[in-house]
Amino acid sequence: IEAEPVRVAAARIAARSAFVTAGQRCTCARRLIVPAGADGDAVIDHLMTVTAGLRIDHPLADPQPFHGPVISPAAADAVIDAAARLVEAGATPLVNPRIDSDLGPAFVRPGLLDATPVGRLADEEVFGPLLLVQRADDIDHAVELANNTQFGLAAALLSPSTERWEFVGPRLDAGIVNWNLPTVGASGAAPFGGIGLSGNHRPAGYHAADYCADAVASLTTASLTDSSILQGVDDGV
Repeated sequence: IEAEPVRVAAARIAARSAFVTAGQRCTCARRLIVPAGADGDAVIDHLMTVTAGLRIDHPLADPQPFHGPVISPAAADAVIDAAARLVEAGATPLVNPRIDSDLGPAFVRPGLLDATPVGRLADEEVFGPLLLVQRADDIDHAVELANNTQFGLAAALLSPSTERWEFVGPRLDAGIVNWNLPTVGASGAAPFGGIGLSGNHRPAGYHAADYCADAVASLTTASLTDSSILQGVDDGV
């Protein structure tokens, strides 16, 4: 992710993965793993700008918002409480999540936390617009961090390197593993499911054997800067 356009694209795809539908899709990303050093810092800087600039409003507002409220005020409070616990454990706030009381008690503006300093990261699903950053020493460490969870529904690699995709893709423990596309995309023509606590291992139906023949489904593109992927994030929509 050395080239600047690629860094910007990675930040926008990460924002879409984490915050679309106010982070309330089962495939929404909750962690972003970046390389330690200048390249990862640049992606985070862009992501901070994107996160802070996302348009949050009522669903029928004009112009159309990027996302609306979470499902209830209690769910909004849960996002804020989760962020506070992480900060208390050592995480660094990059963009503080907050309830926008002008819009209503269930409207949460997205939050971004650097969780690298947290020794043992709580493996929990917040199910709201909160994304945690973790910095990896190398590609093996990145895979180790990604797989350090009891869940396993969706993951994505953001990199223009085919070699890196061929190395990382088979090593990610998830039922959906995308390349240069958001985690929230899934094809109706492909199997949908996960492993660990993200799957029940009880497939059903006449064609279940076909669906289980390949444990992982992937949507891929070699281009990280395809404008059709980024539409709607760069302008706050």
